[in-house]
Amino acid sequence: MKKVRFKFGQWFAIAVSLIFLMLGFTNFSKNNLISCQVGGFLLVGVISLFIWIKVSWNDKAALISPRLFKNITFSMQLICYCFAKISTLALGFIFPIYIQIVNHGSASLAGWIMFPGAIIDALMAAIAGKVLDKKGPQLPILLGIIASLTSLFIMCLSSSLTNLGVMWLYALYYGGYGMCFSSLMTSGLTSLSEENHAQGNAIFNTLQQFSGAVGTALAGTLISISQNNKSMPESITTAEGARWTFIVLIILIISNLILALIFVPKNTNYNK
Repeated sequence: MKKVRFKFGQWFAIAVSLIFLMLGFTNFSKNNLISCQVGGFLLVGVISLFIWIKVSWNDKAALISPRLFKNITFSMQLICYCFAKISTLALGFIFPIYIQIVNHGSASLAGWIMFPGAIIDALMAAIAGKVLDKKGPQLPILLGIIASLTSLFIMCLSSSLTNLGVMWLYALYYGGYGMCFSSLMTSGLTSLSEENHAQGNAIFNTLQQFSGAVGTALAGTLISISQNNKSMPESITTAEGARWTFIVLIILIISNLILALIFVPKNTNYNK
């Protein structure tokens, strides 16, 4: 039996990189960029990332090979995947705060308002799988991105969001997310050779967690900056911070639409 050697150095470098990058992003809403809690953590994370790339690049049996990122089709769909996760976690952070501070609802009410979105997400993910098998990955991915983008545009253009409006718009966004998210992972993995599927899957799942931290940090930072304006009521500054976040998320999802049109294949051979 062939002995499997654990790549402790590679594992340690990438673990340190992700941990410190996450800490840096999550602390950004409460600290300055040049502070130790943000700039220091980000610097350690970036240095560790370069160490991991250096150590792993020429290792044919690398724990996770950075050479996979040379596959442009895989990398661009991975970026779409991360942008979708950033956007989703940012909204998941914003809306409970919005419902409680702007609309003066309770925490339990916020949970119930978000609940239909989770149901729609699961249903649309199942439908997307059927569509993907019959029509290829581009159709469900594009439909999902367009649905999410439509929701974000309405959020941004609305002068105020009622609780009912939040519920419907979040369900529309989350339905689009369900259509495109798992399809992006499937399509991205099929752009790799079968022997690299395990590593590709590890990359997708690892960056999913990292993207979630970035999304939460992004929303928290923008709302915190807006709330620093003490001359206006907290409900108004919170709504303004939410609007700033919607604008940033629109940019991310438009980027997803462009990348999907270019790099997601219309048809993929899933039996290779």
